Amino acid sequence: LSCLYSHLFQRAPGVFVNYVDAIAISSARIANLLTAENRRMKVPSCPEWTLLDLVIHVGQVQEFWSHNIREANADTRWSGEITMPETDGEASIWLRNQTESLVDAIGHSSENSPCWTWWEEPRTAKAVARHQVQEAEVHRWDAELTIGRPNPLPLEIAIDGLTEYLFVHRFAIEDLRLPHIQFDATDTDGNWHINAIGNPAVTASGTASDLALFLNGRLLAESLTIKGEAEGLQRFELAIPKINS
Repeated sequence: LSCLYSHLFQRAPGVFVNYVDAIAISSARIANLLTAENRRMKVPSCPEWTLLDLVIHVGQVQEFWSHNIREANADTRWSGEITMPETDGEASIWLRNQTESLVDAIGHSSENSPCWTWWEEPRTAKAVARHQVQEAEVHRWDAELTIGRPNPLPLEIAIDGLTEYLFVHRFAIEDLRLPHIQFDATDTDGNWHINAIGNPAVTASGTASDLALFLNGRLLAESLTIKGEAEGLQRFELAIPKINS
């Protein structure tokens, strides 16, 4: 997979996420996992899907966003027809083609190129690239879970994912009128907040990967270390499926 340049996001000195490489690596892992023997296996974290369904979903999402980036229109979403692999056996190759198209679109855009997004601002190619890293990486985790023990999200991707998730879903989270919830990562010097007014009512601690997977509905709050009044966190957890839908 090639591009004119790699899009980088810097969270702190020495901590970078290379969007293009991250999308390519996670997507390739998904494509490589699919076989004729496992394509009908149910995905435990997305029980309505088979592994084949997951591969097709990732490919169609990447196809949609590659077209949106190339349209370079912040006000209108691309409205063309999404494709499917011609046969089940071609799904992995088809996904690889969709990934190559997406990273090519990112690589040939500037970071501030306009692009429609469902989360409103920022409506840029960089914002889409950032979000697609999380899309690919969480689904990589789903695919690995389907066939065995999944590897955690890489630290830098999980860190960026926590910040990105709370931003793009900010309006839905605000509507919940939650108390101050603090998320503490045990493997980095970072914390994230919902409704950061006063002292936290509850703190949830875990690795950055586990916190990101919790926000994405892959892990339950019981997998984290909880301190304080859990009621607000419980309300948030109940709302996560709707927020993520």
